[in-house]
Amino acid sequence: MQPDSYYLPQQYEQKVVSKFGVDLLRTKVWILIIIFNIGISVAQEGMDLRLGDPAPTFYLRSLEGENFFLSKEIKADSPIILSFYATWCIPCRKEIPALEEIMKDPSIESVRLYYVNVGGLIGADEGGDLVKQREETDKVRRHRERFKMTHPILLDRYALTAQKFGADSLPTVVVIGGDGTIMYQHWGFESGDEKKLHKILKTI
Repeated sequence: MQPDSYYLPQQYEQKVVSKFGVDLLRTKVWILIIIFNIGISVAQEGMDLRLGDPAPTFYLRSLEGENFFLSKEIKADSPIILSFYATWCIPCRKEIPALEEIMKDPSIESVRLYYVNVGGLIGADEGGDLVKQREETDKVRRHRERFKMTHPILLDRYALTAQKFGADSLPTVVVIGGDGTIMYQHWGFESGDEKKLHKILKTI
């Protein structure tokens, strides 16, 4: 028989295992709660943005593989347009040519336009079914050529930057002023929206 100091009665062993299992379960539950709350905080960060608020900082890679840090791109006399879009987004296909046309105006030549391709969102496939959309690089390139997009495209693979800016529907346009604050926000696209944006760009 084992010495008393090493002896673990079966009943006690079961209690230890049971307690350990309960503690492990509690730990897992708390981890899930923390992750869930972090997700909510990230999602709500963009929803709380107001005109005049500092733009959330972010880092993305461009379609050409270049690094983009918003904090490094803020310039006093050069506002930035962020156009959040996806290749499967039908209204985006109408907004893109309108943005391209606006950017031809020499009176706003200091304005910079960046398209932000958003992946990981739920959208309709070719059959009309709702699925999680993956924005493959080749697909983004073909879309760029099709719609003659002449400005840089940033890749938001998991929609984290879109969440920061409250871009929960596409297209979403955000204008960031030279002081790094939100100057304009608009969700969706209808004919005439581009005229409102153009007018605002001339005044900032």
